[in-house]
Amino acid sequence: MSSAQKTPIAVSLNNFTDQKISAHQQILGQVYPCSVLSVDPINSIVTVNFEIDTGGLFTFPQVTCPIIGSKYIRIPIQVGDKGICISANTKIGNISGLGEGLPSLTPASNLGALIFVPIGNANWSATDLNSIVITSPNGTAIATIGNDQVKLAYGTNTITINSTGIIINGNVSVTGTITNNGINIGSTHQHGGVQTGANNTGVPI
Repeated sequence: MSSAQKTPIAVSLNNFTDQKISAHQQILGQVYPCSVLSVDPINSIVTVNFEIDTGGLFTFPQVTCPIIGSKYIRIPIQVGDKGICISANTKIGNISGLGEGLPSLTPASNLGALIFVPIGNANWSATDLNSIVITSPNGTAIATIGNDQVKLAYGTNTITINSTGIIINGNVSVTGTITNNGINIGSTHQHGGVQTGANNTGVPI
């Protein structure tokens, strides 16, 4: 008598169901921790290495995928940054620029439709939890750039550049020489035509 004939039907059905579920899970998109190996700063595309101990059973391939976000705000992801890769339900190459053509409803391979998502880390330095903290290796540039002007603001102090010129609103402190058309108008400038009395001085020299 074969083992199939010896196995109760309830056990056989349970084993069959477990195998089907396991096989289906293998083809689903996976979400795994990873770190960044390389970055394309122009296109917000990264290549990641999966940070997983598989017990030597197999090796995860390195995967190139887009960074989550918009073209209007580009995150300065660096090599070594950590996060996770999440998966879409189908191929996203036509959206990320890493492929062409509209995808079908057929699921991609389990590592074939990934998006890199940076996540928080308990080892980051402390910040003000009531403030938005923006940082990057080369610092942060914050400005309002419109079709008719560029404006920098800190509190009530502003610098506005528009078609009429440059407008500064606030106290200005300058170290060094201030010139206008090559003439010193700072704290060390001198005037010609000085004469005691009610007459005006000459222009700065």
